[in-house]
Amino acid sequence: MSLGKLKFEDLTPTQLHSYCERVKNITLSVDDAVYHAARVQAAKRRTSVSAVVRAYLQAFSRGKISAESPANRERKERAKLVRLFREANMVLGYKPTRKKTYER
Repeated sequence: MSLGKLKFEDLTPTQLHSYCERVKNITLSVDDAVYHAARVQAAKRRTSVSAVVRAYLQAFSRGKISAESPANRERKERAKLVRLFREANMVLGYKPTRKKTYER
């Protein structure tokens, strides 16, 4: 690839993507440690943070990935578990006495 005029055949797939499609640029704010860790993980997979975010947004827009936070997901799973225990007439935190345990 020359420093002069850019030729179509000299473009990498990433460059070709950005030259052939109308794309929107977005700005994200993330903690420095998160960004650095993301760059390291992306480099291990021989890709870029932008490509990872692009793939995530594509999956999210198709409904394949939830935007729900892990804490919210865990809260919902816990509530579901409590509901299942109640439906099964199980008491959470019940500890039988020794006599009750060894009753025959």
